[in-house]
Parts: sequence; structure tokens; C-alpha cells
Amino acid sequence: MTGFDTAAELRAWLGDAAGAWEFLRRFARAWELGESGNPARFAARLDGALPVALREAYAVGGVLDPGALELQDNVLVFHYADPMITETMWGIPLDVAGRPDPPVVINTGDGNWQPYLEQVSLACVDLALTAVIQDHDERLCNACELPAAMVGPAMAAFDRVPLPDLPMWIDVEESPVRWWSGPGQLLRTNGDGDGGVWLWVSAQTQDDLNAVYAAVPYAEWNT
Repeated sequence: MTGFDTAAELRAWLGDAAGAWEFLRRFARAWELGESGNPARFAARLDGALPVALREAYAVGGVLDPGALELQDNVLVFHYADPMITETMWGIPLDVAGRPDPPVVINTGDGNWQPYLEQVSLACVDLALTAVIQDHDERLCNACELPAAMVGPAMAAFDRVPLPDLPMWIDVEESPVRWWSGPGQLLRTNGDGDGGVWLWVSAQTQDDLNAVYAAVPYAEWNT
């Protein structure tokens, strides 16, 4: 069976929020992110109604931190990173929370909210991809540091996922974050390329992981 190709699937569904949510449902099933959530359960945490976009996100399941929903500094916080890694949080400014697919801001723990992505649906795509890189079966994951001369040849074997360059929220100096894929393979790079990058890989099967190793034959993998 051919594995899930994130770049091809997202490209096919991009265009509006409905397409992004459908991609997320397909991605969550393919990578077994978790069962669908109950939006009404999370809406009870707020005095007002849960924004439409967050209802969609919580209904996917396995993407957002269900304990994150709260108000801070006129921002509706909807997701926290693993507190063992960073204090980063994602939110929606209250003055735009009523839009069908509002923009997202990020706070890396310094108290400042910065723009992240123009649509919450795309932010949830990025968070879903991050969940696969961080929480997937460790037997099917690996990482390595690629020197600058290897970055172009190595990544030429994979398809760039159609998301913009993003800040590395663990350490902004390690930006940008870029996503890549092949069938059954999800890859993330962080770093500007001039000084090399870190490459993170998750695969659906051992054969998929072996195919990544074959495409990057000179890498010194962590495991």
C-alpha cells in the first residue's frame, strides 16, 4: 500500500478552509493521531461560543492540546507546546476570533505575541505535522544534522509541503522551519541552510524509513 504523501495531499486540498480541514482529517487518520474530539466539551471552557475554526480543529482530534483553551492578553490561547521543551503557545486575537478562518499569533514565552500564520486551519496543519515528528513511533523516527553542502542534494529527493517558511518556536535562531514529504514519509528541516540544517524524519513503515536513508546516504543519523 502506498503511504500518505503529505505534500501531494495538501496541495490537492488547499484553496479554502474546508479543504484544509478535510486534509487534516485524512492526515490524522493516516498517521493515527487520535480519535475525534467533542467540540462542545471544549466550548464549555469559555464564557462565549467556541470559534468555528476551533470547533473544526478540536473535531479532528489528536492535533490540539485540549487543556490549553484560555484567554490571555486579549488572545484566545488554543495550544501549548510541550512544557518540557518550551513555553510557546498559539492563539487567536479576540478581535478577529469571529472570522471563519482567523489569523494565528504565537508567544514563545517572552510575553510578546507575534504573527504566525494567516489562517488557523494552516496553523493546525503545521501543528499536526509537528505532532507526527515529535510523538510518532520512535522506531520509525530519526534525525541528523546536514552540512550546508548536503542540504540541496538531500532535499531534492523529497517534495516541499506547501506551507510557508515558519519560525522555529523552540529557538528562533534555528529558523526557518520547512516541511517535506514522500509517500509514507514526513520530514522537517530547521536552519537557514548556509550553516546546515537539522533534518527530522517520521515514517509510516520501516521500508519508508529505509527509503529516506537511501536518499540521504552520507548522513550521520542519531540512531
